[in-house]
Amino acid sequence: MPSNTYPYIAREGWPMLVLLVIFFVIACYYQLGVTVMIIDAGLLLTFIYLLRDPPQTVTSSPLAIVSPVHGTVISVTDVDDPWINRQARSIRVNMGVQDIYSIRSPTEGKVVNQWTRQPDGKGPKRQFAFRVRTDEGDEIVVVIHLNMVGSFLFRFYVHSGERLGHGQRCGYLYFGGVIEVLVPRISKIIVQPGEHIKSGSGIIAQLVHCDAASMVKMETAPAK
Repeated sequence: MPSNTYPYIAREGWPMLVLLVIFFVIACYYQLGVTVMIIDAGLLLTFIYLLRDPPQTVTSSPLAIVSPVHGTVISVTDVDDPWINRQARSIRVNMGVQDIYSIRSPTEGKVVNQWTRQPDGKGPKRQFAFRVRTDEGDEIVVVIHLNMVGSFLFRFYVHSGERLGHGQRCGYLYFGGVIEVLVPRISKIIVQPGEHIKSGSGIIAQLVHCDAASMVKMETAPAK
């Protein structure tokens, strides 16, 4: 189970920072030159910035779906969800290199499934997905499209059957990637393409609960 407390500089990047510090000390001791030391110091400061992981204020709205990552919304579409075979709404968020790399749970609930590729065997190979079921029975699927670095160094800290809190930190994707959040079809979408959003505090959708009769009416209503 992931911890609710974590350092400002992500632990996942500590080994890299330690290596840069060691190299800087070696460069100073053996007098490898000012240029080498400046380059190493520049890399160290750059990675300290890229590996930052400041605390996020998580929204208190129970039906809100928050963004799992920092990034820019690139699409909002209706799709066939291949992970749990349903109609869903897809919200894709692109993490830039300068965005924060930690991954958070979009809602509170239990992790039901995890996949490393689509159940039907189709789709890109470099994918990881997990499914969270809320206490009310809503199903949220988060699909992580891994970059080349993430294919080897991606981290996810939750096992199937464990619970996640709303906006709880649960993974890490080095240097970003594209994250897709699949929500129930009747969910209300809050964001639009082009909007930059923060993990945990940025609401991307709102779950809608209604009775069976209302659901049938919504499904059969003509498109406008």
